[in-house]
Amino acid sequence: MIIQDTMPATVLAVGRLMAGTAGESRRSAHLFDLHAGGSHPEFLHARCGAAMPYDHLEWIPVGSGMPCERCLGLAGSADQTRLPRPSRGV
Repeated sequence: MIIQDTMPATVLAVGRLMAGTAGESRRSAHLFDLHAGGSHPEFLHARCGAAMPYDHLEWIPVGSGMPCERCLGLAGSADQTRLPRPSRGV
């Protein structure tokens, strides 16, 4: 049995533009934070900032497709603070 109160507010999904809607170079796999609820906006924004039409997206399994490098760099939690890199002293 699924208890609705335990459902997360957002779900991380992987998607890309469908074949025929864009050239192959624009069909990289992006990370999307999908919000719980019945409706969806006309455009979804990937973690890298790219806006894509909802009707032109295909959802793919994690690990498939050519990943968007900017989305990969932001793959941690959306509200995760980035710590500075430790210095590489001589």
